[in-house]
Amino acid sequence: MKYSVVFRKDAVDQVILDKKTCLKVGQEFGIDKSLIRKWVLSYQKHGIMGLMPSSKIYYSPDFKVKVIKTMRKKSLSLLETCIQFNIRSTGALVKWITLYNAKGAEGFAKQERKTKPPMAKRTKKLQTKEDELLEELASLRAENAYLKKLYALIQADKEKEEKRNSSRN
Repeated sequence: MKYSVVFRKDAVDQVILDKKTCLKVGQEFGIDKSLIRKWVLSYQKHGIMGLMPSSKIYYSPDFKVKVIKTMRKKSLSLLETCIQFNIRSTGALVKWITLYNAKGAEGFAKQERKTKPPMAKRTKKLQTKEDELLEELASLRAENAYLKKLYALIQADKEKEEKRNSSRN
């Protein structure tokens, strides 16, 4: 769920200015305390820009390698690394680390995006008169079966009602 900058700032202010815990603020707002904590740390590091919603940001291969090397050199956690480099998603960082561990810095050079192939254009199938009639026949049969079942249910209800009335007398 996306939260507005005003909403995030309000939550951060309650932690920083009102001295409430992230847990308490999270409970009041109905969101997880870890998200509040992330907003607070990001705000403390980057100011109001740290609370701005993320858009599609392109990170260069060199930047990704720098982030991973810094993280390892300073023994930073995922969250600390994201805060320091203003990366919005720890999930993205995990993907970078996995790719770096598997292929090294070269893994970022030609990172292929997994995209879906374009959908094939649907061609309208010209129906023959026979196909149209078969479709109509199937539809009528289904409708007929439905009506028979409905009629049977109505009759069963009437019989139950008659039995109740006769047993009361």
